[in-house]
Amino acid sequence: MISLFNRAISYLSIVAFLSALLALINVVLQFSWLASFILLATIVMFILILREEKQSKINETVHLESQPIEENDALESKVQERTLELNIALQELEEANKELQEKNTLDELTGAYNRRFYDQKILAEHRRSRRNLTPLSLVVIDIDHFKKVNDKYGHLAGDECLVAVSACLKQCLRRSTDIIFRYGGEEFCVILPETDSKGALALAEELRENIAKCEITFNGIAINLTISLGTSTYLQQKNVQPEHLFAAADQALYQAKNNGRNQVKQQDIEKISQD
Repeated sequence: MISLFNRAISYLSIVAFLSALLALINVVLQFSWLASFILLATIVMFILILREEKQSKINETVHLESQPIEENDALESKVQERTLELNIALQELEEANKELQEKNTLDELTGAYNRRFYDQKILAEHRRSRRNLTPLSLVVIDIDHFKKVNDKYGHLAGDECLVAVSACLKQCLRRSTDIIFRYGGEEFCVILPETDSKGALALAEELRENIAKCEITFNGIAINLTISLGTSTYLQQKNVQPEHLFAAADQALYQAKNNGRNQVKQQDIEKISQD
């Protein structure tokens, strides 16, 4: 309301000024009223044109000031969209790499880790054991008379037995650090970080008992299996490498097999390293 009143006062002031100007022109120049009116109209039109140009410049300035804001908003929206797409692509790539890594480290048949990953893991655990001064044990496992299973029931039955044995062995592993590997053929091994010889012997016996109880069937036929096991333990003995640890456990395994199978034997790692 106040703004409208101020605008009216402004217009009345302009009209009064122009009327006074028109009267002055008549007196000084002695123009006719028609000529004075034309002059007045020209002045008014000139003033209106100036005001229109001024308003146009103001509008253009406002538009130019608002345009960068709109462009920035659009640019920011595109950046957020591209960032989201990039994060999705990175997540998909990470999942693909994880899947590829699992394929490279897992045995396709049994789902246990493969020999290649064993070679990497035993080296890493040996270094960690030496650095932290903690024991490191290894259990080597062999399925008894597995060739007879293949000859009697066929290789598909043998594959089924390997899968079942791997699953039964995994059931006994309670720590995430204890890892089972398919070393080759019907031979498995288990790496036991921070486990002394007594702990390794106890777990090996549990593995043996669990396989003896494992129910394996193929085409409706029950197949009973047993395993022989050898263990060894690394206690920071001098000049002992991962291959010595495996050699000791492997020698203990053959002692178990030669002694009648379906049993656990343990081998002192120092005897192997000194040979």
